[in-house]
Amino acid sequence: MMHNVRTLALAGALGALAVACAQQPQGGFTAGEFPSSSGGGGGSSGANDDSGGPPQAVIVPPPSTGDATIGIITTTGGDAGDAGGELEAGTPVSCVTTRTCTTCDELTVTGDMTATDGSHAYIEQAPDDGSRVPLAAEITPFASGTPTTSGGPCVTEPGDGALFPNNWVRVRFNYGPGSATTIFQIRIHAARQAHDFVAYTRSPTWELPKSIWTALAASTWGEDITATVTSLDQTTMAMASSPVTFQIAPANSNGSMVYWAAVGLNAGQAWLESFSPGDENVAQALTVPQVAWNLSRNLNGALQTGGAGPGETQCIGCHVAVPDHQSVLFLDTYPWDGVASIVDPDAGPGGLPNWLTPGGAELLSLPWKGMMSFSSSQWAAGSHIAIATSQNPPGATWFGANYQGDQASLVWIDLSTQAPPVLGGNTTNTPTPGQINMLATLPATSYGTIARNGDNNGALAPAWSHDGKTIVYVSNNAAGDGRLGCVSTNGVCTNATIADLYSVPYNGSQGGNATPITGAADPSYLEYYPSLSPDDKLVAFNRAPGIDNPYYDGNAEVNVVPVAGGTPLRLKANDPPACTGAKSPGVTNSWPKFAPDGPTCGGSTYYWLIFSSSRLGIPFAPIGAGQSGGNTSQLYLTALVDPGTGQLTSYPATFIWNQHTKVAGTSVPTGLTNDTQSNHTPQWEQVALPPPPPPPPPPPPPR
Repeated sequence: MMHNVRTLALAGALGALAVACAQQPQGGFTAGEFPSSSGGGGGSSGANDDSGGPPQAVIVPPPSTGDATIGIITTTGGDAGDAGGELEAGTPVSCVTTRTCTTCDELTVTGDMTATDGSHAYIEQAPDDGSRVPLAAEITPFASGTPTTSGGPCVTEPGDGALFPNNWVRVRFNYGPGSATTIFQIRIHAARQAHDFVAYTRSPTWELPKSIWTALAASTWGEDITATVTSLDQTTMAMASSPVTFQIAPANSNGSMVYWAAVGLNAGQAWLESFSPGDENVAQALTVPQVAWNLSRNLNGALQTGGAGPGETQCIGCHVAVPDHQSVLFLDTYPWDGVASIVDPDAGPGGLPNWLTPGGAELLSLPWKGMMSFSSSQWAAGSHIAIATSQNPPGATWFGANYQGDQASLVWIDLSTQAPPVLGGNTTNTPTPGQINMLATLPATSYGTIARNGDNNGALAPAWSHDGKTIVYVSNNAAGDGRLGCVSTNGVCTNATIADLYSVPYNGSQGGNATPITGAADPSYLEYYPSLSPDDKLVAFNRAPGIDNPYYDGNAEVNVVPVAGGTPLRLKANDPPACTGAKSPGVTNSWPKFAPDGPTCGGSTYYWLIFSSSRLGIPFAPIGAGQSGGNTSQLYLTALVDPGTGQLTSYPATFIWNQHTKVAGTSVPTGLTNDTQSNHTPQWEQVALPPPPPPPPPPPPPR
């Protein structure tokens, strides 16, 4: 039994879950608002139209041949939430094909009451912010008042028109802040459901009860669900409302997300956090003190001495998930050598993977690396290949020179090479000339440069196709420290910068002709940070103005184009809710990553993406003020749907509310707790990660 990969069971395929308990509302209810207790059942027939919402934006890709098979992750048993699931053989649960009811009355929880309009009404007893629970007498104006439809609450979660995976974490509504005298009513409506659910709270956020979310995912998928948030100012008695509509897809999402959480750029100020679909909290997946690696080297080839011991890791950056489902690779501090580390809690977090040989570890530890990539098709016993970028010129010796000004090469590394290490054991001495010369003889058997005929620029940020045939990378003429840079004059970026997406065949590590991807190689823009869809048909990427510096660029936007080339689709997810006043470009939309599977359900293929954005406008803590862009980034979910015609529909983004925006946890460095935290560079892969702790309970309401 493969027990390490955390996946989430399909909500609704597991049967009815226990109904969430709730206290009886305080203070009693007035006869005019709640005359009788809800009895459930009954009501009119709901809509049976299974079509999705209207298109947000579309592109038509060219025909594709040789479609790759999408792997299906299956789950058995367990709650679809914090406990996680198991990767096992069994019945695929990537799609919902039936409904649990035709005429439904599921928008109810223990302790609710029936209002005069038949809705199930409930006063939230555990508000997120610990605010005072409204009394029944305080909410009676909602029954007779007429709210205005302008100037209502700014609903930022969920995104209006958003689409959720069927097993995603229950939706949270964010519509505040109000004033100390504001009471909010949240009305949930779906045509299939006989009666609405209405909640009352003073908190500016509210989560739909899990039991209702589970029921909706099993019965009301593919149909509009509308939430209308109405505010009541108890001082002026003014009422105003704002509606948002969203859908739950019939498609599941699988895998886990691991991302870079940081408060600054120095040692110990960044770590990896993780979660899976359905989780309501995050886990600390890997911190610097956990990492057992002791081969980090300086520019001259000697072991680093800035860590806790010789060669020990100082920071975590530019991580990538490994096809073993247990590990990650990442870059350590200057001069940017690679590190391998287990993250699987059952296999010893921080330890060295068993596929890594001493020779492979030495090659990984050599400096001037950029981002790395893997393909599961090139991962087998005796040959574990990583694609990386390197600013060592082809044929140059590794040590003794600073190659930051040179163009980056695309290289392959056999992490399980049987060639013995050249530099020997853990030594803080600079390698001898003889050792350096020996390193130069290794490429033919252990590593080498991938030819990119026709492209004379550097190669950065590779994405390797799942079938192992193609590498998509950024052709850039201004690499610095293995990262994307810009051509500048007097410190100001100019339009002489080139950053375009190219593809090159892997061809058994030999490479071949490099080809610009039409629609992602426009000289008017910078195009970078590619991510390939699970069927290798699409590439998501950043696009920014040609005069910008692409590193953490506030003007970046996420686009998608067929790998074969076509017209790029600017995702609807780039745009924050209009009521926030935030606009794109200007909110650092960046680092899109496709989920590891894209199920085809009812003839439509569902692609899930995660990306980062600074649209919340949360400033960095003083410790991280050196970062450009001004504000921290957080993670967002979005979707693309192909109905089988090749036309893609893009959907608005929604904030992933389980992530931390302030540092929390017991293993973070002393003094960082409660500092503002930036979350970005996510990976969404099949990788074993620790289950997050239960979410903290809300604070008690004030007396």
